[in-house]
Amino acid sequence: MSSAQQSDDQSAQARQVPLFGFWEIDVTDMTLTLSDETHAIFGRALAPHRLEDLLQFVHPDERTRVYDAFTGALGEGTPLNVECRIIRPSGEARDVCMRGEPIRADEGSTRYVGTIQDITEQMQRRRQAEQNARLLQMASHIAHMGGWTYEVQTGRVIWSDEVCRIHEMPDGTEPTVEEAFNFFVPESRARIRRRFDTCLRDGTPYDEELEIITAGGRKVCVRAIGEPVRDANNTIVQLQGAFLDISEIRDVEQQAARMAERLSATLESITDAFYTLDREWRFTYLNREAERLFQRPRAELLGKVVWDVFSGFKGQREFERAVRENSTVVFENYYAPYHMLFEVRGYPSEDGITVYFRDITEARQTEESLRASEERFRTIARTTTDVVWDWDMQADSLWTSDTIETLFGYTTQEFSGPIRAWSEHIHPDERDRVVNHIKAAIAGGDSEWIDEYRFLRKDGTVAYVLDRGFIIRDATGRATRMIGAMVDLTERRQAERRIEYLAYYDSLTQLPNRQLLMDRLRKAIATSAQHHSTNALFFIDLDNFKSLNDTLGHAVGDQLLKQVAHRLTGCVSHNDTVSRFGGDEYVVLLEHLSDDMVEASAATQAIGERMLKALRQPYKLDEYRHLSTASIGVVLFNGDKDDIGELLKRADMAMYQAKSAGRNTLRFFNPHMQAALSARIALESDLRQAMRDCAREFDLHYQPQVSRDGRVTGVEALLRWRHPTRGMVSPVEFIPLAEETGLVLSLGEWVLKKACQQLLAWAASPETAGLEIAVNVSARQFHHPGFAAQVLAVLGPAGVNPHQIKLELTETSLLENLEDTVAKMSLLKTHGVTFALDDFGTGYSSLAYLKQLPLDMLKIDRSFVLDLLTNPNDAVIARTIIALGRSLGLRVLAEGVETVAQRDFLFEHGCEAYQGFLCAQPMPAAAVAAIVHHA
Repeated sequence: MSSAQQSDDQSAQARQVPLFGFWEIDVTDMTLTLSDETHAIFGRALAPHRLEDLLQFVHPDERTRVYDAFTGALGEGTPLNVECRIIRPSGEARDVCMRGEPIRADEGSTRYVGTIQDITEQMQRRRQAEQNARLLQMASHIAHMGGWTYEVQTGRVIWSDEVCRIHEMPDGTEPTVEEAFNFFVPESRARIRRRFDTCLRDGTPYDEELEIITAGGRKVCVRAIGEPVRDANNTIVQLQGAFLDISEIRDVEQQAARMAERLSATLESITDAFYTLDREWRFTYLNREAERLFQRPRAELLGKVVWDVFSGFKGQREFERAVRENSTVVFENYYAPYHMLFEVRGYPSEDGITVYFRDITEARQTEESLRASEERFRTIARTTTDVVWDWDMQADSLWTSDTIETLFGYTTQEFSGPIRAWSEHIHPDERDRVVNHIKAAIAGGDSEWIDEYRFLRKDGTVAYVLDRGFIIRDATGRATRMIGAMVDLTERRQAERRIEYLAYYDSLTQLPNRQLLMDRLRKAIATSAQHHSTNALFFIDLDNFKSLNDTLGHAVGDQLLKQVAHRLTGCVSHNDTVSRFGGDEYVVLLEHLSDDMVEASAATQAIGERMLKALRQPYKLDEYRHLSTASIGVVLFNGDKDDIGELLKRADMAMYQAKSAGRNTLRFFNPHMQAALSARIALESDLRQAMRDCAREFDLHYQPQVSRDGRVTGVEALLRWRHPTRGMVSPVEFIPLAEETGLVLSLGEWVLKKACQQLLAWAASPETAGLEIAVNVSARQFHHPGFAAQVLAVLGPAGVNPHQIKLELTETSLLENLEDTVAKMSLLKTHGVTFALDDFGTGYSSLAYLKQLPLDMLKIDRSFVLDLLTNPNDAVIARTIIALGRSLGLRVLAEGVETVAQRDFLFEHGCEAYQGFLCAQPMPAAAVAAIVHHA
């Protein structure tokens, strides 16, 4: 059966479906009764007894919704009105509408009586109308055209969605008439208003092209159309019309006009002669070069048949063939009246034929000369990678070696002919300079010309070349020829630029490096003084970056550094400078802030907080998710009195204040920091001066260490600095500075040597010969790669018993790189050196690491001894440390013991020795002997 027959059968079946049926539900027992018409609508003889039996024929996608509608109406006793699709036995889906009303009998029973209506055709028409509306809306949007209506009685203006979009207004906008007119540019408002009023008054339609200014401020060219709508009495009750965005059309028209102008200018400027002929072989266009070669003005030739004007022209047959076969023809033609040989190219079209031709008379005459030149230089060209060239100035003929194609992509044919074949490929920015230079060399009587310039390769890329030519002159001094070579310097220039880039940019992050930052900072200081603007300098240091490098490796650390650079760059404008200062340090320079210091500070604070927020977001480093923070110091400046080094120091100092405040924060530099910085700088200078002759200003004092039996068994060496003008400088001031500056390495070596010398001096007396000296070792000193070798180098020549040297280390210094720590301690232990853990209890106090360290003694920190008798926590800690030391086989010594009660408590719980003011304060070496003697 054909598809047409099937369609007819279906239509016939549809016409046989009743439009209305009836149904009834007894609410008491929920029995269902259906009319014959209802059976016919469903297309089957139904035998349902309950509602659920009927609903099984409702489309599955709508069954739940229909069931809820029925049960809701039945349960609440309200009318029913529901639309849905049903499935007939043939699989056909039909749209139906079911309505029902409750009917209550006198005895109280309730029935629902309702109808079922087949609304398939109605729904199809509704869906078609909705689809048509969507298609119309899509067409309006694609065509940039919308409709509008003006109701005369209410004054209401209605815009379609597309008209709203053209005006860049929200969909559904209903402007007033005045608001609608105000979108037109000022010079067009009176005109459109007149046309609108005329249409409204006497029904004259209008169609205008005008410009509007959209709500977004753009100018848009539109076509505004309006016409009247009349009622039965011929009264104008509405105006309606359309709005069409014709901006693209106008742009295309303008582009076409510009293209025509450019084409005309191009045809007039090309070196080839150019003319066009129509199908009757009449001239329709000639360019300036064609006028010159034809030796006739174009006004004289236009409209005339080419064969009538130039009877000796032999190309008629070729032109006719080109038009007949619709193919390009190329031929040479000698025109006897002018004694000229032309190369002619004809291109047929629907309008006729387009012809390019040029005078090749001289070219033919010089061919032999060029061929000889080529042969002459062929051997030379083969022996060099440079481009060898020969310019015959009299014939204005240029020859190049085959290397021109290897280096620059041009064939030798492309570079043969007039010298402009060369000059046209010089970079436009340098063309005039280079051409004028070579002209000056020729006119000035020079024998040689040399220049460096940029040259355009055939693929459009730029090459840097060194070009040198030797000028050959005749007997009168007139230049007749130049012979030379062109060298490609591109790779060398690229290497130079790379070197220059590396000098000013960080190779890992591609950020400006320290050198470029200094240059920009110097300029910023000068500009700030000139314009009285405030600038800000941020010093940014990543928190705990070393731990990341140590655990995951430098490659992962480099990924973090690059991501940090990217995030910092995103926090500032392109006018600001984000630089990598070194390691995990970055410096950011903000310029041209407000000249008001308060406003500048607020802006700087906001940007700094933005940086902190960006830097603490999670990082994706290979398969790791890493969290990191930064500490930021900021200094503001606004004058030429600021020194670059001083500004960086201030920002650095503020950064350390941020670290001291807990990290992941920002601190501004203030004058108090300056005072501290100045004092620190002065102290550092004095410390370096003192280090030149340690014995002159430094000395060791010793604090005795007393055992349970009252004997002095050893001393702790404590460094003292007697400054010539400051007096005694507290170790609290200069020891941290020595560690920070690295001076502690040399100072620690001097202390160890001094202690060894003292042991040798005490060895001469039986009372002091057995004393041990404890020497404090800083973390920086201990973790220096050469520390163990340095200690052994001091002990060997000194001739002391290594067992009498005890090195005191802190918990924090031991925990850094535990494996290396154990290796160094073990090496020194094999040579007899002993170790004490100083300030135990103030650090990590982990039994796990304590068991791995080859220690000999634990020292209870003075902070636990001070309130030992009044603070139960301190007492518990002291007892625990003593018990821990004894369980590990370590001696335990308490620091800071000042009273007999403290000493007795410690001894009672197993402490083996103490030091503190109860016995003696630190003293010179000479006084130690007296203490030992009286003990």
